[in-house]
Amino acid sequence: MQDFILILLFGVSAAWLAKRFGQPAAVAQVLVGLIIGPPLLGWVKPGEELQLVGQVGVVLLLGMAGMHLGIGRLLQDGWSSLLVAILGMVLCLAGGYGFSLLLGSPHAEAIYVGTTLTATSIGISVQVLHQLGLINHKVGRIVVTAAVIDDVLALYLLAIVHGTLTEDLSPLRMVGSVLLAAFALALIFVICRWLANKTDEKLLDIQYPLSLIAVVVIIVSFGWFTETLGYSVVVGGFFAGLGMGDGLKAKYRDRLVKQLEGIVMILVPFFFVTVGSSAEWAVLNDPGMPFFVLGLLLIAILGKILGGVIGAWRDGGLKTSLLIGVSMSPRGEVALVIAGLGFIQDHISHHVLVALILMTIGAALISPLLMGALARSLK
Repeated sequence: MQDFILILLFGVSAAWLAKRFGQPAAVAQVLVGLIIGPPLLGWVKPGEELQLVGQVGVVLLLGMAGMHLGIGRLLQDGWSSLLVAILGMVLCLAGGYGFSLLLGSPHAEAIYVGTTLTATSIGISVQVLHQLGLINHKVGRIVVTAAVIDDVLALYLLAIVHGTLTEDLSPLRMVGSVLLAAFALALIFVICRWLANKTDEKLLDIQYPLSLIAVVVIIVSFGWFTETLGYSVVVGGFFAGLGMGDGLKAKYRDRLVKQLEGIVMILVPFFFVTVGSSAEWAVLNDPGMPFFVLGLLLIAILGKILGGVIGAWRDGGLKTSLLIGVSMSPRGEVALVIAGLGFIQDHISHHVLVALILMTIGAALISPLLMGALARSLK
C-alpha cells in the first residue's frame, strides 16, 4: 500500500510541475521512479501489481489520445502531412535500427529502438507552436496533422513489432501477422465508431458515470483483445479510442475525454514511475553510453528534420520546411510507452532502456529551443 501511495503522490506532483515548465509529464514521472526507486532512495520496489495498474493506465492514456485526435484530422492537410510523417518515421526507424545493430544490439532490440524513435510528441509541438503564434499557420496545421499520423503509424508499427518478435515467424507468417494486425485494428475502429455513433444522445446527457465506465471498459477490453492476438495491449486501446472519437459528436467526445483525464492522471504514473524505478541506472557508468545516447538523439532529431524538409519543401521553401521538420522532433509519452513495453517484454536491455529515456529527455528539451530560433528567423 505504501508503494501505491508514494507513486500516486510523487507521480501526480511531477506531472503538475512538468506541465508548468512545458515538459512531458511522462519524462518527469520516469525521473521520479529513478529517485524514489531502488536506484537512489529505495522507497518503492517495482512489482507485478504496480506494473498491472500502470499498464491499465497507459492503455487508457492511449485510448484517450485516440478519442481526442479523431481520424478526421488525418485528412485535413493532404499529401504534405502524410509525406512529412512517413519520411520522418522511415528515416528514424532505419537510422535507429542500423545504429543499434552497428553497436551490437540483437535484431529484436534494434527494431524496438528504431520503433521508439518514430513517434513525435504532439503535446510539446502543439504547445510550442501555440506560444510562437503558429498553431493556425500552415506550419502548425501540417505539423499537427503529421504528428497525429505519426502516432497512428507508430502504434500500428508497435503492434507488428510486438506480434512478430513474440514468436519466431517465417516470412510468410510475418506477412500474415501484418495483415492480421491491419484487419484487427480496422475492425476495432469500425466497431467502436459504430457503437459511439449509435449511442442515444439522451443517455450521454443523463448517464454520466455509466457512459464514462462504458468508455473505460471498451478501451481496456479491446486492449486485452489485441494482446490475446499477440499484439501490444496499448494498440487496441488507442484504436478503440480513435473509433469512439470519430463516432461521437464533438461536445460529447470532449466531455468524455475531460472526464477520462482524471482516471488517467491517477493510473498512468504507475507505468512511468515503474519504468524509471526498474531501470538499472548504473549503466550510465558504461564508457560507451554517452556515444550511444548522442547517436540516438542525432538520429531522432535529424531524421525528423530531413523528413520535414523533403516532405514539405513545396509548402514554403527551405526555412518553412526546416521549421516543420524541427517541430516534428520532440519526443514524449508514446516513445516512453514503446520503450517501457519493450523492456517489460524483455525485448530491450537496461542499457538500451536508459539510453532511450535520455534520448527522449534530450529531444524534449532541445527541440523547442530549435523551434523558437527558426520561428524568429521566419518573422
